[in-house]
Amino acid sequence: MIASTTDASLVEILSGNERLDAELAFLGTPVHAFRPAEPVRHFVRNNDWSDVKVALFCTYSLHPGKTIRWMREKIERAGGEVIGELTVKGEHPFLPLIARGHPDERDVQKARKFAKEVLRKARG
Repeated sequence: MIASTTDASLVEILSGNERLDAELAFLGTPVHAFRPAEPVRHFVRNNDWSDVKVALFCTYSLHPGKTIRWMREKIERAGGEVIGELTVKGEHPFLPLIARGHPDERDVQKARKFAKEVLRKARG
């Protein structure tokens, strides 16, 4: 939903070995054990974030934990600038009663608004 709002290229992080080549990046992850998924942690640790503006987002069922903070701290230490953060509830695949029906239409609208605000900030 964010990629379609921004008319951006979507790169799926599968191994974490993908290379970052952007001036603006929207980086999202599901929350696994209250932190980013392993491929995303690997991606964050192994890329040069110098002069990259970054918008962070995550989906969670129970609690986002330290997911956003962990990504922000690593990216900022590596020279990136975090210009937006978003957390959205998401239905758990193994415990469907938790956050059932999420993301819902309100969550989708929240994500679209977030994407537009980030683009506005990035353009100065």
